[in-house]
Amino acid sequence: MGKRYGTWKRKFKDASGQEKELYFACSRRGEVIGFDKLTDIITEATSLTPGDISNCLISLSRTMISLLEEGFSVRLDDIGCFSIAVTSDGFESPNDISPDKVRATKVVFTPDKRLISMIRNLKFTNYDKKIMKAIGKSNPYL
Repeated sequence: MGKRYGTWKRKFKDASGQEKELYFACSRRGEVIGFDKLTDIITEATSLTPGDISNCLISLSRTMISLLEEGFSVRLDDIGCFSIAVTSDGFESPNDISPDKVRATKVVFTPDKRLISMIRNLKFTNYDKKIMKAIGKSNPYL
């Protein structure tokens, strides 16, 4: 099927000051594969039982959270690396930045080369509801 996208319109002024409207592609989230479905998919592809896979995924989640809390980065081969991004307010001296002034902002994911390659070769499917309605398709998945 491919990665779904839609369109959005943006108005802006060009260098001469004239207002322009341009359309851009924007990401549309496809079906979300949840824990149970992921377990089923892996069960079909391996000799592991659903219980084995569930235990492994739960343990992976708990272990990753624990390691990230301890300050480690976690690399999963062929997937990527997870780490915690930090920031603080600005200070005039680096000596003013103490641990109580630092805060975590997000979990950062850096994809592995295999995922980057997949992104470069990704196929796309239009999922714009307005376009689908205009061509007479009520189900955007068709």
